[in-house]
Amino acid sequence: KGKLSQIKVNSGKLRQIKVRSRKIFAAFFLLAFSHQHSAFSFDGHPWNISTGNLSVTYVQHSPVGAFPQTNYFEPPPSIESQAHLKNLGLVVNEDYVAWGAVEPAPGVWDWRQHDAMEKNLHAAGLKYVAYNWIHFPPVWLRDQQKDKRTLMRCLEHNQECNYLSIFDPRTIEHYDHFYKALHDHFGDKLDNVYACILGPYGEGNYPLEVTSWVNMGHCHEGYWCGDDFAIKAFQKAMQQKYSSIRKLNRAWETKYKSFAEIHPPKQLPPLTIAEKSNPPSFPPSPPFRMEERVGERRPWLDFITWYHQAIIDFTGESVRALLKYYPADRIKTKPGGNATGVNPIAWGTYCPGYAKMAGPLHITLQPADCQGAVFGDKWMGTAYQFYGVKESTEPAGDLDAKSFVRRMFSDASCGATYLFSYQYEQHAADIEKYVHLFTGQPGETEVAVYCPTTLYRLGGSLQPTISAAPALRDLCEFDVLDELLISDGALTTKRYKALLIFQADIVDQPILDKIHTFIKKGGKVITIGQLTIKNVGGKTWTEKVGRVCPNAPGVASAKNWREELIPLLAGLKGVDGKLDNLWTCRRGVQTIIFNPKDKAAATSVNGQSIEIAGHTIWSN
Repeated sequence: KGKLSQIKVNSGKLRQIKVRSRKIFAAFFLLAFSHQHSAFSFDGHPWNISTGNLSVTYVQHSPVGAFPQTNYFEPPPSIESQAHLKNLGLVVNEDYVAWGAVEPAPGVWDWRQHDAMEKNLHAAGLKYVAYNWIHFPPVWLRDQQKDKRTLMRCLEHNQECNYLSIFDPRTIEHYDHFYKALHDHFGDKLDNVYACILGPYGEGNYPLEVTSWVNMGHCHEGYWCGDDFAIKAFQKAMQQKYSSIRKLNRAWETKYKSFAEIHPPKQLPPLTIAEKSNPPSFPPSPPFRMEERVGERRPWLDFITWYHQAIIDFTGESVRALLKYYPADRIKTKPGGNATGVNPIAWGTYCPGYAKMAGPLHITLQPADCQGAVFGDKWMGTAYQFYGVKESTEPAGDLDAKSFVRRMFSDASCGATYLFSYQYEQHAADIEKYVHLFTGQPGETEVAVYCPTTLYRLGGSLQPTISAAPALRDLCEFDVLDELLISDGALTTKRYKALLIFQADIVDQPILDKIHTFIKKGGKVITIGQLTIKNVGGKTWTEKVGRVCPNAPGVASAKNWREELIPLLAGLKGVDGKLDNLWTCRRGVQTIIFNPKDKAAATSVNGQSIEIAGHTIWSN
């Protein structure tokens, strides 16, 4: 499992070995001084264990940075410090490379900062990886060559921020310009390389204000498709969908004379639904009841679906530009995170869509917010497995020891392959102990939880579903089926036997049709709590389904829903069937159990009694 066997030396000391030849091929290992460690340095290569954030202060003090300063360079970490991390199992260290910092004038490149980083990391035996920031253009392009670029423009104030517009075809040409220069300079010295997207950290979301990193100009949470290229792209997309303005008017209940008149609609206020909490923060408008504004739903759904897909499509363009210079097995991209559930809708971070994009390109995705949040991790992990994407997880922040172990169990059960940590040395012991569980294979299950994507896009909070996920995890392993996956055929009886629905106040009719087919073929659909399901047009869905606590006014009030589920799920793969505060994952003959509580817990596996300490993972 990725470790070398321990070698015992009777004397307790290593003997000096002298080998004389023209070429020497030997490995030298030090015995550990504690029985808690193996005799050899841990090798994290099978999991490409990585850390990062090098050159951040250099970017901050560059011409595009938040604190520009002439001739500022960030000292590289010492070779000794990096060799120490390598001995703890680290494989990769990532370096932030910003276009606005390394091309201070047109055609003039300054790679000194990153040459120093590359030299020391390779000297220490680590891989050197470039995490690219191209979305903030150099000052000379941003301020002096305005006819050669387009910046993102918000709908709310019709003002520009300092991000390049993903809707202008010239933007991908600027990205290609940078990728070529990067390759011309570093070539194979780059062990891996990230394709840049758009968000404040070069990830897959729209502009957000993070003023401590770079000069963003006018920036806020909102909708960034106000430039001419964006408006025309939206109009073209609607014409491709409806083919005639007559059909669009019928669907939207509007009276447009041509597609050229169409502009993005205003966001609907959040829905008033049972157990709603933490609605999207933008805009702060009063809520409305579900039966109101039915005619306004389709225009907004068409817009927000296009808006989310636009940044995903641009990501594909960025990856294809980078593929001209580096092979797919050396390329990754960071699609952003899920805020441990789902991100606010304005951010545009639609995780399943990134998985669908990345599958045919054979690259690795490294999503953020992987902190052991059950619903969020499964929402992404299920999509990655369905579309055949390798996943390298990232926590997007600091984790304490308990949270880190929880994260590792969640990552393993979701099918993660690689691991990234900002605090590698702090968690090195747990990584060495548990990372062998990262096999790329998820936990086996025949149970799926429905993700109400249409409801989310209409402003409904998914918090009832998100909050129910940890409680359900005690009972069974499960996947999370986003509506995109259902549309693409994931909901089949060959894969799943039961679909659990915690929220489905509004569901688009094609999804209801897919669920109907699943039922007709023998699938079991079970709703939890008091649910009335309607389609986007307001028509009630009358399908006969299984119901758990049907009179309870919401999931949180249904105290006994797990007990009622046990007999309905009995015998299905992935169902533990015991409410013992333990989370179980089975993959073939392997059983993995996590204790998320402080106190030790006892259980049995294949007739063997075991006790699992709090916040630890047991596996056979």
